[in-house]
Amino acid sequence: MANVLKLFKQALFFPLLFIKGRMQNTQNNTDKLAKDSGIVVDMNGKKVAVYKDEQGGVKQMSAVCTHLGCIVDWNDMEKTWNCPCHGSRYDKLGKVVNGPASRDLPAV
Repeated sequence: MANVLKLFKQALFFPLLFIKGRMQNTQNNTDKLAKDSGIVVDMNGKKVAVYKDEQGGVKQMSAVCTHLGCIVDWNDMEKTWNCPCHGSRYDKLGKVVNGPASRDLPAV
């Protein structure tokens, strides 16, 4: 029964989280982004996950989760990209850490 409730809860909130990620205003200024941190920005109408490494180099990847298309968020404590919809996690460079996603975030 607990699994049925969990599934119902996910089904209920998925559309809301999916839409919220696309409607969210994001910064386009990565100049002030601290080293070893990330942010989601709008770039030519697409959501892009931007990570600045310890040396100041910038890596860009799609912010669209490869599982079901929600927009990932930066987790500053764990230094990962996390999907709010189903819990997929990606490392700083977009490699899958935990599923249900099975594909990495593609480079931009």
